[in-house]
Amino acid sequence: MIKNFKKIGEYVSPDEDPIYEPYIGFNKYKKVPLVYLFVVNKKIKYIGETRRGYSRPLSYNKNPIMSRQKNAIYQETKNGNIIEIYALIVPNISLEVNGTNVDSYLAQDYEKALIKKHKPEWNGRL
Repeated sequence: MIKNFKKIGEYVSPDEDPIYEPYIGFNKYKKVPLVYLFVVNKKIKYIGETRRGYSRPLSYNKNPIMSRQKNAIYQETKNGNIIEIYALIVPNISLEVNGTNVDSYLAQDYEKALIKKHKPEWNGRL
């Protein structure tokens, strides 16, 4: 597993919401910038990022736009596998560049770097 990522939930059954309360309590809708991983049998299958917090990675089973991942979650859980969801909060930083303050959203760049390094099979579009 990638250092410092914390488990935030798991998809266990097809067509059911993930279990998350034992991991993050009722904080599903807390808005924090995250990079998150879907892991099956200790193998990273998907890497994503969001500014919307925990609700994004905990709702792929209902997300028609992310059909590749939604279908993969369904198939894996149908086959008896658990999809573990891990996340890391990646705070934005503010820098001064040539006298101008610039807010930088690091989660997106970190996600890209991890995808390049790990090449997870569920990333990419159909």
